[in-house]
Amino acid sequence: MSTRGEEYDIIIAGLGPAGSALLWHTARRGFRVVGIDMRKIENIWGKPCGDAIGAHHTPEAKLELPSNVIKNNVSAIDIYSPSEKIRYRIHGEGYIIDRNAYGRWLIEEAEKHGADILLKTNIIEPIVEGNRVVGVRIKSGEKVEEVRAKITVEATGFTRVIRRKLPSNWSISEDILPTEYEVAYREIIVYENHEVDDPSVIRIYLNQEIAPGGYWWFFPESKTSVNVGLGVQNGRGYPTPITLYRTKLTNHPLLRHKYIVRNSAGAPLPTRRPSNTMVGPGVIAIGDAGYTVNPIHGGGMGYSFRAAYFALKAIEDAFSIGDFTEKTLWRLNLEYMKNIGAKQASLDIFRIFLQNLPNNDLEFGMEKKLLPEQDIYYTSTKGELELSVVEKASIILRGLSRPSLLLKLKTVADYMKRIKELYENYPETPSKLPQWIKKVDELYYRYKEEIGVK
Repeated sequence: MSTRGEEYDIIIAGLGPAGSALLWHTARRGFRVVGIDMRKIENIWGKPCGDAIGAHHTPEAKLELPSNVIKNNVSAIDIYSPSEKIRYRIHGEGYIIDRNAYGRWLIEEAEKHGADILLKTNIIEPIVEGNRVVGVRIKSGEKVEEVRAKITVEATGFTRVIRRKLPSNWSISEDILPTEYEVAYREIIVYENHEVDDPSVIRIYLNQEIAPGGYWWFFPESKTSVNVGLGVQNGRGYPTPITLYRTKLTNHPLLRHKYIVRNSAGAPLPTRRPSNTMVGPGVIAIGDAGYTVNPIHGGGMGYSFRAAYFALKAIEDAFSIGDFTEKTLWRLNLEYMKNIGAKQASLDIFRIFLQNLPNNDLEFGMEKKLLPEQDIYYTSTKGELELSVVEKASIILRGLSRPSLLLKLKTVADYMKRIKELYENYPETPSKLPQWIKKVDELYYRYKEEIGVK
């Protein structure tokens, strides 16, 4: 084993959306940073994804988005009921992007500003000395080396190569429950003699038979090319997503036209609230590795970009005083939880409710507009289920004899508000974290008990 001669300021392990965004930021600010990834540059953001992102995400994260990485402009999202007779349309500007092209651009720009890049290189484990992370062991070909830095960033995605091997008594080593992630499968298809109706609208379909505990999507990249896939909740014994795709989805009218499959892939992805803490002594976790995702649809690019920007601010603080402890890096938690994490946790409460609704309740709810389009948008952006919405639903449900659904909806609204308040009051220091985690765990336990989820 050999050790690289220089010590870096920052090691970024994993160059997906979170890692490459942080690499771009830190290199431009003059940090001595190295980015490491197991992939080749041609497939740097190789995780399968719907490739959709809201237009607001990159400016909020202070990132540039070159026009040449945009495949398609999105003007709205259509959400379909299980029967597909009911459709909600939510307007909003967004894009379908070329993920690999954007990842390459961020990395190449960082390299121009002095970042070192190590590709086709595996992270073996973190190096822990003096009760803090001081670097990582890597392997390229048959060569094993140590790379050291003052701060190590865990951005290896759902595999969490570094987090899994941290001391178990560190709060950042928190694991994920089997039901808190989904397994997705998607194909990029190209129609041979057919064009998509209204390619500026992406479509989400709720159907517990096709995508139990998740949804399936139809996201046009152009008039003839479409990203089609589905996500299935893990830990419930459901068939694999590729099995459901082949047996259920390929019979759908949208897929009966002749097409070729340009690309196909599958992967797990977290769908839950953020990690209780995204920092430890000398280490930061962002992206899928820090569970920075939207729990409702599993989209992670936008949240990853924001987490990377907040991580940058914490890193700048640490270097300004020469202190790389958990206490100094804590700013990442404070910024993320209050700006995004509170909403993410609230949506996690809503996610648990939705995943346990049978098709007939989903159909009924959309048909009677218990949660109209404008309120779905409000809930998804603010992480709140307004009391007025619950009151409107109460009137409808009383008249239609659905008291159990009414009771659950009231419970969901109450717990969404309570968890959001808890995250908005995230502990100011690491010493207060255990007491806060206990409150979060107790709230989740009571919530699941009240709505009958094991």
